[in-house]
Amino acid sequence: MATSLRTWLPKANTLTHASSATRCLYAQARSQRRTYATTNLQAPDAADPKLRSIDTSQLSITPTTTPKPVTPHEELVFGRVFTDHMLSLEWTAGEGWLPPRITPYQNLSLDPATCVLHYAFEAFEGMKAYKDRNGDVRLFRPDKNMARFNKSVARIALPTFDGEAAIDLLKKFCQLEKRFIPS
Repeated sequence: MATSLRTWLPKANTLTHASSATRCLYAQARSQRRTYATTNLQAPDAADPKLRSIDTSQLSITPTTTPKPVTPHEELVFGRVFTDHMLSLEWTAGEGWLPPRITPYQNLSLDPATCVLHYAFEAFEGMKAYKDRNGDVRLFRPDKNMARFNKSVARIALPTFDGEAAIDLLKKFCQLEKRFIPS
């Protein structure tokens, strides 16, 4: 199929049999092609360091009053089994990242007019945590996860963040939830 279509389409740089009007339109189209940034992607507000920084010293932790039982390793299902807590960070255009919070796992409260419900701006980055032979919690290449996550959010004009600060918060979160991390 591709071979037969190729004979009908003009080749990339050769329009020898085309009219001068077609050649002119083709040249104009080539000069107006979009260019895409391949490095240093960031949201417009990311130029201000204040809007990008996360103050990990302001982390507040509210422990759960109703701990869940630990699910056996063989019964863990991604997206169905959750820990006792969640890490939350909010961002505003005026203040940047607000103080981080670790709170008991709960439903999110969203206004019905929340933009994500209408335009679906979201980004996801998974990360692996495991216990080593001594029972210490380890994160698998968190710096790579943060770099990918920052690149993803920048592409859709969501605010970027300080990756090292986010890793520090994730370490604290994993220490709090280490009983849920399989050995």
